[in-house]
Amino acid sequence: MEAANHFTCLAYDTIDFLIQSKFIIYGIYLPEACKNSNIIFESELLPHISLGEFLEKEFSCGHSEESNVMLVMKKDDFGEDLQKKIVKFCETEFPVSGNFAVSVNTQVSSQIIDFSTLRLLPAGIRDKLEECGISALGFLGDSYNKNRRQILLSMDNLLKIVTGGQA
Repeated sequence: MEAANHFTCLAYDTIDFLIQSKFIIYGIYLPEACKNSNIIFESELLPHISLGEFLEKEFSCGHSEESNVMLVMKKDDFGEDLQKKIVKFCETEFPVSGNFAVSVNTQVSSQIIDFSTLRLLPAGIRDKLEECGISALGFLGDSYNKNRRQILLSMDNLLKIVTGGQA
């Protein structure tokens, strides 16, 4: 399988949000939620963005099971403009490692997804939804997950929105 098929899945009650795993360095499970503060990990103060709260509010979904997870990412995977937005939003500079964290409050897993299950957005609404961080949609059709949707997130665009502005 190609590395491009690997996704980090954020499982909410009716929606699975998919992020390309290439953006995730590692995940950290925390004993309690880290709301709006930056976190100290391995002697570094990591800028922190609460992605879970944003997803729950914007997509009217709830976490499937309480699970406080920090997904650590590298600033160099994102453009300079977005790096500046993250620093301004978090009110702290990136540490020497260049890492920052986004938190989610639901189950997280690594999955290999067949690209044929994902559908590009209709041309008429594609640009607008990509600005909102949505790149593709999928629908699981088995009897266990018949009403489950999958949304492939564009981390660049989503982080731009969360940190204060359109993509």
